[in-house]
Amino acid sequence: MATTDLQAPLSVPRGMVNRLLDSIAESGPWGPLLSELTFLALVLFVSAIAWWIAGGPVMRALARWVGAPQESLRPIRTGVRVLLVLVALGTAVSHFTALDLFTIIAGTFALVATGFVALWSTLSNILCTVLILVTRPFRVGDEISFPPDALEGQVIDLSFFFTTLKTHDGRFVNVPNTTFFQRIMVRRQTNVGRDLGEQLAQPYAADLDAPMGAPTPPAKT
Repeated sequence: MATTDLQAPLSVPRGMVNRLLDSIAESGPWGPLLSELTFLALVLFVSAIAWWIAGGPVMRALARWVGAPQESLRPIRTGVRVLLVLVALGTAVSHFTALDLFTIIAGTFALVATGFVALWSTLSNILCTVLILVTRPFRVGDEISFPPDALEGQVIDLSFFFTTLKTHDGRFVNVPNTTFFQRIMVRRQTNVGRDLGEQLAQPYAADLDAPMGAPTPPAKT
């Protein structure tokens, strides 16, 4: 009885690039080196074309589609080009070594994203502190309120996470620094105001015992 060989290997067609590289590698003593150089040249050539397309025709078409100037799309173009560099680098490293760079990059991005989500509240407060120092919406010593809430007090301290207010009845309230970019704030300047940068450098203790609500001339600049 005739039997069928079930262990016959399956024939998987190979890609055109692989066949080209194999033929170059088998062409002579310099074949393996030429094959690797050819692969590297192909990666650089494809990356260069993708780089030009991402920065030229694609950005012009996207700018026309959204009705925005091309300069406003520069962050998108930069992000795409960074991605192209990572893909080209990962392809080259994975080919010449046993290291799977794509897996490492994906794992690193996953860890960074997880840490960013976990620390978002802390990072957002630190970022808002930096923005407060740059924009200076108030000074230490000023009186601020957040209508329609009844919260009102004198700024006595600024840290990288909270701004401390002293209320009329002597209580101390810690306001997260993100609040100043989410709510409407009313500010009344006093004559005991102090620069925010100085507050982060040393404690603020002088002239804070003055009664709140008393009319005072604005701070001199």
